[in-house]
Amino acid sequence: MAIQDFTAGQVLTAVQMDNLQANDYNQTVSTKTASYTLVAADKGTRVVMNSASATTITVNTSLFSAGDTLILQNISTGVCTVTAGTATVSTAGSLAIPQNGSGILYFTSAGVSIYYPSAVTATTSGLVCVKAETAFTTASSVTADNVFTSSYTNYVVRIRMTSAASPATSLQLRVAGVAASGANYNYQRLQANSTSVSAARSTGQTSFDLESVNGAFFTTNIVELFAPALAEPTNIQLSSNLSNGAYTSPLVTFTNGNHTLSTAYDGFQFQPASSTITGTYTVYGYSKAV
Repeated sequence: MAIQDFTAGQVLTAVQMDNLQANDYNQTVSTKTASYTLVAADKGTRVVMNSASATTITVNTSLFSAGDTLILQNISTGVCTVTAGTATVSTAGSLAIPQNGSGILYFTSAGVSIYYPSAVTATTSGLVCVKAETAFTTASSVTADNVFTSSYTNYVVRIRMTSAASPATSLQLRVAGVAASGANYNYQRLQANSTSVSAARSTGQTSFDLESVNGAFFTTNIVELFAPALAEPTNIQLSSNLSNGAYTSPLVTFTNGNHTLSTAYDGFQFQPASSTITGTYTVYGYSKAV
């Protein structure tokens, strides 16, 4: 339960005493499904994040006092990051809370706090899942927003898809729910098909080309994005495998490129040029620490 206020001369009732004692065994819990900013009433409680997308818990000043504590916990697949708003948040570990991770936020003053993460932290693995494997069916476009944050500098997206037709596919960066569709994508491509190798360069494009989908055969794309959430150009590397006619005839493509605008993006979308696609995708962040 939240902290109780008492006045001088007030009689402490049995109900109030039971409530105070109960908090030692059954802490007040508030569950959030989207990014959340702490409020004064959160003192002494447990704030639980339950979101498959990346989220933040923001800490501002003048809400808490020296000695105040609260517990932060994440029970879903989207990584939750403890974020300094107007207050200071320090830690000896990681501010990113992975699924089933938790920690204690302790205030040394009204504007200074320390986050003590549990033994389960995002730094136990080089790759941290920030968007769980997500399925899409007969989609004309697939969007993923709020997956790029300051928690990680670099990301990798793994896409596996098939189609009733054989459409070309492309990827665009997104910010605030809007695709970056200007002519700012550039890339160099190297492709190996049987014993033939070809190369091509494209500049000033409105999207970044993924590998085409060849009918009922699954195509895989591994897209690495460097600094998409920073206000600087984003570099992109792609390796893909297309089953050219049968699974016994793979076609391999490597593409390096960039998006030239110095914009901080929070998501991406990919889509076929025609028809629809079916498959799955997963988003990982590269841990900044060992």
